[in-house]
Amino acid sequence: MADWHEILATIPIFSFLGRADIDAVKDLFVEEVQQKGDVICRQGDEGDKFYIVLDGELEVLASDGQQQRLAATLKRGDFFGEMALLQGGKRTATVQATRRVRLVWLDRTSFNSLFLKNPRALEYFTRVLCKRLAATSKGEVARGSTLTIAVGAKPGLKGKTIVASSLAGILHDITGADVLLVRVHPSEVGAEGDVATLLSDAPVLDPLVFAHLVKEEGKGVAAVDIPARIDRTAAFYSVQASNLISKLSDLFPFMVFDLAAEPLALFDAIPEFSDIFVEIVDAPVAAPKPPAPGTEQAPVTSKRYHVINLFNSKSRPISISHCEPFVLPKDAALGSLSHGTSYIRSNPTTAAALPLQRLARKVLGATVGVALGGGAAFGIAHLGVLKVLERHGVYIDLLAGCSQGSIIGVGYAAGVGTGEMIEMALSLGKKANSLLAVDLTLTKPGILAGNRFINIFAPLLGNKTTFEDLVMPCRTVATDIQSGERVAIGTGSLTAAFRASASVPMVFAPVKRGERVLVDGGVTDPVPAEVVNGMGADLCIAVNVVPPLKLGVENVLSRSIRQMSRFNPMTWIEDTQGLPNMFDIIMNSMQILQYELGNFKAISADVLINPELSDFTWVEYYRSDELIQRGEEAAERAMPAIQRALGQKLAPWMKRAS
Repeated sequence: MADWHEILATIPIFSFLGRADIDAVKDLFVEEVQQKGDVICRQGDEGDKFYIVLDGELEVLASDGQQQRLAATLKRGDFFGEMALLQGGKRTATVQATRRVRLVWLDRTSFNSLFLKNPRALEYFTRVLCKRLAATSKGEVARGSTLTIAVGAKPGLKGKTIVASSLAGILHDITGADVLLVRVHPSEVGAEGDVATLLSDAPVLDPLVFAHLVKEEGKGVAAVDIPARIDRTAAFYSVQASNLISKLSDLFPFMVFDLAAEPLALFDAIPEFSDIFVEIVDAPVAAPKPPAPGTEQAPVTSKRYHVINLFNSKSRPISISHCEPFVLPKDAALGSLSHGTSYIRSNPTTAAALPLQRLARKVLGATVGVALGGGAAFGIAHLGVLKVLERHGVYIDLLAGCSQGSIIGVGYAAGVGTGEMIEMALSLGKKANSLLAVDLTLTKPGILAGNRFINIFAPLLGNKTTFEDLVMPCRTVATDIQSGERVAIGTGSLTAAFRASASVPMVFAPVKRGERVLVDGGVTDPVPAEVVNGMGADLCIAVNVVPPLKLGVENVLSRSIRQMSRFNPMTWIEDTQGLPNMFDIIMNSMQILQYELGNFKAISADVLINPELSDFTWVEYYRSDELIQRGEEAAERAMPAIQRALGQKLAPWMKRAS
């Protein structure tokens, strides 16, 4: 064991003991090493040992009989097990290693002889206990000192370096925390000098002694180069990585490992030292099958995310309809730049940056999804909401839309700017264009065939035709009119997807998709917050643009039909004067349904936005500028709630940055 005085000098509880006291008891300590995932002690066990953490990290898990929660995180210099020894009870929590950890422990007799006769040590135990109780009562949890992310690819696959360096930069941009990029490359001889010390078990009192090894890589990002001997085992690499993390964790809340493709044993070591593994793959990877009934599932020691880099020759586009996997497109600008990371950080909304931005927020548990509800002309207000989110720097990672919301959602996911969509809405909203979508049909079950509807909005998408062409995940929501099921569409033709989602019953003919007959998604799910959450969003913003009916509000079409009906003698014979027309009956029925059901369906959202549109009607596209303004006003009112919800997601990481 290394020099006791150097090790114990950094642990507060031993500041009450002199050198002679430590020399007298050093033979009482027992050292042990535990690997990531190992359980040191379990709640309810007999407490017979006092543990001190020399290196590594552990989590304290407390159970109330129904669920287990993270109560605290322990690292170098912390201790545990003292309460069971002082009070003579059982363990009150389970302690588990979250990465390789070195511990020393004392049995009950040695603990009593060392601490029970020392008033200052007992006072220190009391202060620590009070701090723990206070943190628990406030709901505070000490997160791990460092989040470690390994990025790697099997031989022959490109992309790991751009993903690792970009991820490091974006993590700093989001949290303000310092990030260390660890570049690991194969070597015949391995580490030497201070680098070897950094990777060894040798204690280091001052991590700043390694400052000369760390080079500035960019704003908020430092880098260190580590050679890896090509003839070592996974256990060897695990120990070295764990030692590096332990020594530099006080300086860097985040560490991103850019791992060489060789040696392959590096990959086997990843679960032992990394919290998250980002792997470059050439095709989607199936989720692991659940264990068979009666069998015990192997513990998951790290999260895993996959990136498909379309620059790799064997990689093919996939439908972008879920938060994962993350598809890095063939961005022409990125392919021609030698400094890809700086391009991605300074252009966060470009095609290449969007999946990496989403990956970084997924790592932090803060991806943002938006559910855009249906509502014909009311849906134009969505553009005002999107405009405000962009103005306040709230990046959208994925969308799901219903009816008019599906058109705007698909356009946004295809990379069409909000400003461009607003210009198009204002142009199409002119009264002169009010009949552009009218194509009457006598052969289909609807008044309008819907072909002109597609012709109007298809140009919005440019050369984007399928879900494979999208730059961010999106789905449209329709209803199977034969089974009553909600159908979330995330593959195939984009125009067919939003056409099905916007097929108002009796107005537009339904759409045949496979064996299903689809109509407007507003029949089953007018505000698809559940779909957004199912796509992998960590925070959901739902927008229900459909207002409650307001007596006396009448659109120009209804007014014209009512006036013309005065000259229809049949209305006098049948005494139908004063009754609404068929269009109003259909659309008012849909409006009542979508307002009430939409707010109910949005209950799973973190924030619900309801623009005040009760003095508008479903057909008033010619009032687009007013509708957009109402959307902006509603989003501004909701912005404090959105920022609060997002702040709660990021709070653990922002605290580490401070």
